[in-house]
Amino acid sequence: MKNYDEIRNHFYGTLGFIQLLDMRITELSEGYCKGEMPLRPEILNPLGTVHGGCTFALADTIGGSAALTHGNSVVTVDSNIHYLAPACNTEKLIAEAKEIKYGSTIAVYEVNVYKTDGTMVATSTQSYFIVSKKDKEGQETKGQENA
Repeated sequence: MKNYDEIRNHFYGTLGFIQLLDMRITELSEGYCKGEMPLRPEILNPLGTVHGGCTFALADTIGGSAALTHGNSVVTVDSNIHYLAPACNTEKLIAEAKEIKYGSTIAVYEVNVYKTDGTMVATSTQSYFIVSKKDKEGQETKGQENA
């Protein structure tokens, strides 16, 4: 999915968690993605802050979208997240994914999540397995054939 419009259309056309959390891509370029998720009562925990799982989902989704910019399908193989500040008193969370490495089988991204005032609420490292790649003739290949 090298075409950025195609990535956006896939992103918005996916039913399920992305739509449930109302995530949006705001910037997209090779190896980079920025997106956001509005705060709504449904995603808050009993303390009134965004549930950590929702913050994690935003980081994973935006990181995966950055990985898609190379034109290949990916799936998450490893993730970690550090929560740094409460995600509250903001109208949305903003995630920014930057590529650390795009290898032959694994892609790694640093994804930071911010409140609208610039306060970083979480930092994460996301690793994705490159499920398929295009060969020289433009045909899709699978998994280990790319090693």
